[in-house]
Amino acid sequence: MAHSPLRTHPDFGRYWAARLVSYAGDQIARTALLIAVFDRHGAAAVGLLLIAGTAPRLLGPVLGTLADRFDQRRIIVVCDIGQALLYVAIAAFAPPLPVLLALVTAAATAATTFTPAGRSLLPRLVGRDRLGAANAQLAVGVNIGFAAGPALGGLLLAAAGLPVTLLVDAATFVVSAALVGGVRQLSGPAAAPGRRFAAILRDGMTTVRGNPVVRAVSTGFLVMVTFAALDNVALVPFGRDDLGASAFAIGLLGSLYGIGMVAGPMLIARAGRADLVLYAAFVALGVGTLLTGVSPVIALALAGQALAGAGAGWHNVAADTLIQQNVPADRLGTVFGTVYMFPYAAEVIAYAAGASLLTAVGPRGVLFVSGLGILATLAMVAPMLARARRPVQAATNRA
Repeated sequence: MAHSPLRTHPDFGRYWAARLVSYAGDQIARTALLIAVFDRHGAAAVGLLLIAGTAPRLLGPVLGTLADRFDQRRIIVVCDIGQALLYVAIAAFAPPLPVLLALVTAAATAATTFTPAGRSLLPRLVGRDRLGAANAQLAVGVNIGFAAGPALGGLLLAAAGLPVTLLVDAATFVVSAALVGGVRQLSGPAAAPGRRFAAILRDGMTTVRGNPVVRAVSTGFLVMVTFAALDNVALVPFGRDDLGASAFAIGLLGSLYGIGMVAGPMLIARAGRADLVLYAAFVALGVGTLLTGVSPVIALALAGQALAGAGAGWHNVAADTLIQQNVPADRLGTVFGTVYMFPYAAEVIAYAAGASLLTAVGPRGVLFVSGLGILATLAMVAPMLARARRPVQAATNRA
């Protein structure tokens, strides 16, 4: 670990800590609000809350363009402070459901703006030659927040109530803003302040359509997540009906997936080629889902979920690295905003089809469809990415 970006690039360490803290805060607030809204307003309101938190993600191309137009650090700080104020307002005023949904939508809009700005900032923090290691370490931090945040949210809600829980969340955004605001050592241009917003958006979208690496990654996201999200539909009925598992054991299935997402990127911190990591991710995610589906006992299902979680962690690292290595810096914001719109669209497709599929083939059948579909996505994406990399390899050989 002597050459870890966390050790050699102190400002990357500040950004890493900021993402860990703010992402944990996201999950704390999400969990607490879901529980509180269900208790007060019922299951239908929970669906509305999930929509409020997801719908702004579909604005990724437009919001991502801001990262190509303005200083990414300032965007991140403004988004963090904005989210802190919004959650303080929810905690202080306990608004009625329609106002709560509007505030959550505003917070999700800020989070959607934050994400491409952060991913666009990373090459300026560590340089393009360290992106693979930096993305792996960043994924570890984010996934620790993903795994720990829901449990902390539930504990805080039970122990201190919703207002205090949301104030803790607001504090995480303030800490994140302070950490990123202290970043100083950057390389490369911050953005393109002299260009029109519409022109930046047009150029970024042209890159999404015309760059073969971006097309391969986007296709993989859309198709793979459509199948992978079926796991969320099947897991609870599978645990209850097929394995006879307790609620605690079913919760462990989700926890092992999160642990896999933390542990997986740790294993590839020094991995070289991001395309090979991407292929391994599809295999681990698909095989892990199939292993879950064939499991006769909960222990084997837990192992399958851990393997699938590792694959999901590898996929995020590889996808980010491939885009950062193959897209001009002044277009990264729009490209990331667009590419990361596809997983949310895929989840909508999966959840819309999942209930009918569950009725038709049962939980094990849904898990088989999910795992086989993920592996089939690899057969689709691998040739696309191989063709996309040929010009880059040829140029490298000539050099």
